[in-house]
Amino acid sequence: MLNLKTFLRKEIAEGLVVVRDEAQQSVVILKGDGLFDSAATTVRPAYIPVIDRIAKAMNGVSGKILVTGYSDNLPIRSARFPSNWELSLARAEAVSERLQKQLDNPQRVKAEGRGDSNPVAPNDSKENRALNRRVEITLLVAPENTQAEINGLQQGNGK
Repeated sequence: MLNLKTFLRKEIAEGLVVVRDEAQQSVVILKGDGLFDSAATTVRPAYIPVIDRIAKAMNGVSGKILVTGYSDNLPIRSARFPSNWELSLARAEAVSERLQKQLDNPQRVKAEGRGDSNPVAPNDSKENRALNRRVEITLLVAPENTQAEINGLQQGNGK
């Protein structure tokens, strides 16, 4: 089983990321409120080393990487972002571009925006809306991965 939790334990302990490891995929969740300023798409400097470390971990295991942006349900009204979907896509693309700079094979990465779909909490309070503003980086493990690749990642030996 792939184990990004072990590789990213420092970032998890600092509350910067949440990681869900499953048999065929791992999901790293970056909290949108820490990652971006309100209605912005520039990754905050504090998160650059976090994204770089995620890329280092993912370099060690082959497979596709999907970067998905989400927003809360409060409508955004701007010329640049006519809807939450455009904002969520632009945020996913910003994270994707940073990942691609650090990956050996940047073509593995795809970005998508989901707007306010798939909330992780009801959008009924400020705290819950903050949970829904996020970027998820999903590593879809390739079937040809060897156990050695996965074991190396579990030991924190990203390539």
